[in-house]
Amino acid sequence: MITDLKYLQHMTGNNAALMKDMIELFLNQLADVRENIVKSLHNKDWFELSRMVHRIKSSALVMGVMPMVDVMKELEQLAKEEKNPERYTGCITRFHSMIDTVKVELRTFLKTINN
Repeated sequence: MITDLKYLQHMTGNNAALMKDMIELFLNQLADVRENIVKSLHNKDWFELSRMVHRIKSSALVMGVMPMVDVMKELEQLAKEEKNPERYTGCITRFHSMIDTVKVELRTFLKTINN
């Protein structure tokens, strides 16, 4: 598992309804951010890219997806400084490869709190 929900559980006081809302928001955010990151890369809009990456990095931190946080930290720093654009695609590819795993893990967790 790459998702560790201990922080979310602590932050919400194990409130199932609040955790559910936050997880669903994050899942929706993943799709939106994924699309905007690709668009920003294509347009070479490094400011927007760093903004989108920062947004998902913060949310991934709350969800305990540390591998995603690490990749987003790297990409955010590179994009802010407009350095090494040849590395952006690799970071984005790693981010995309984590999304499906995170979705499965979070949806599985949602099933446990809905029962």
